[in-house]
Amino acid sequence: MLKVICYGVVLSSVILLSGCGGDESAANTVGNTQVVAKVNGEEVTVHQLNQLLSRVRVPEGGVSQEEVEQKVLDSLIEKTLVLQAAKKVKLDREPAVLSALEEAKNKVLIDRYVQRTLESVAKPTDEKIQQFYDNFPELFADRKMYVFTKLAISADADRVNQIIEQVKQGQSIEQIVALLKQQAIKYKRMSEAKGEGKIANPILHFLSALQAGDIGYLKMTDGLLVVELHKVLDQSVDLETAKNAIARQLLLEERKKASKKLVDSLKETAEIEYVGKFAPKP
Repeated sequence: MLKVICYGVVLSSVILLSGCGGDESAANTVGNTQVVAKVNGEEVTVHQLNQLLSRVRVPEGGVSQEEVEQKVLDSLIEKTLVLQAAKKVKLDREPAVLSALEEAKNKVLIDRYVQRTLESVAKPTDEKIQQFYDNFPELFADRKMYVFTKLAISADADRVNQIIEQVKQGQSIEQIVALLKQQAIKYKRMSEAKGEGKIANPILHFLSALQAGDIGYLKMTDGLLVVELHKVLDQSVDLETAKNAIARQLLLEERKKASKKLVDSLKETAEIEYVGKFAPKP
């Protein structure tokens, strides 16, 4: 069934921390010996090794802890060799390197200071978690997944209304595609299945007004978006299942607020003077 639903929303038709991810359980100490290797006489300590092990995700099955420790130690030895070679040609005295080292040291100090401050931020209470769960039913209790096909049609503003009339003539995406091909109108076809948390709010509002089998369109800044909704799947989540995710989200928000408050308080007690071209204009 064709249901013409138009939203006058100005959007674009294009709608859509890497690392080891350390596991603390992998941070096993390596014996009691403080020195685990010597590289050209330079000692590699158990502390250095354990620091690297704490950032390594140990694969399940087939690999022993001893094998992981040996590979990490070999990697540490290789890095030590390269570092020694860099120092031998006095790279550590180059101005650019010294500047980068100073910047890295400052970053570590800043991060640690902020981290120490944020340790005092309390974990969210059960009451706050419940309130967040109730305030966003579309993310939890009433969460849905939309399965749909969309056509992102490229056209200037003058031609959009003409295309809309052609869209109204189609009873399915296939018919609309055939009409577009007849007139050599450029489009991009995509099939998607997305939960409500993965869809931009204007598009989500548009989709929620459709029923399975409906076709609707949405005016964009650079053309037209035509959508045929195939299914709406229930993906509701109860409070107990969502509790940990909500707690992490609320704690992150509180830490952001605390971080900003910390910087603001430092600014209030500091003497800051802009000079040169940044000095206030008379």
